Amino acid sequence: MLQFIDRQPGMTQQVFTPGQQVFRQDAQARQVYFIKKGIAKCYITEDNGKDYILEFFGEGEVIGELELFRSAPILSTVEAVTELTLFKTDHTTFWQLIDNNKDFNRLLLKELATRVSQLAIRVSYQQLYPLEYTLLKLLSLFSHQELPLSKQDLADYLAITVRSLNRTLKQLREKNFMPPDSLDLHLTKKELDLLLKRFEES
Repeated sequence: MLQFIDRQPGMTQQVFTPGQQVFRQDAQARQVYFIKKGIAKCYITEDNGKDYILEFFGEGEVIGELELFRSAPILSTVEAVTELTLFKTDHTTFWQLIDNNKDFNRLLLKELATRVSQLAIRVSYQQLYPLEYTLLKLLSLFSHQELPLSKQDLADYLAITVRSLNRTLKQLREKNFMPPDSLDLHLTKKELDLLLKRFEES
């Protein structure tokens, strides 16, 4: 996707710093973005002020296309987790690519299909497995992305409180699935895979 986008006229680049919002929930989307580098989180703020993280976006992913297709306000806030470099285009240019370029349509459909598939996998193991396993699985999935995840991010992604997250971490340590003397959530992929295997075999 990025190689294609980089060659298109009408694309500009924009950089967002960690914590800066690309889109704000319920606002009007006027641009479509393609992530060149960095990580962003997408979250909904409920009426009670609680945040629920829907997903994390990474290199090559597109942001803002759903609002354009639906002609609707922005569904969720998108915020830079790391420094974010984006390709940016207006809606007119985006529609022209859709109307006139089959290659772009194929790339966009592939991107959307991948996103739906990943969401389905996430929902399935959250429904089928206990919270302890789900937490380990999430850490395993995120480990290769080197995300600076906080406990609050993990809790928001799991739709639980930080207190519940801490209780789950305690349970994992009591079962020797995590080091008893560390609060470090950034374990290596190999370590996490071993923990998942031990959990499944217990």
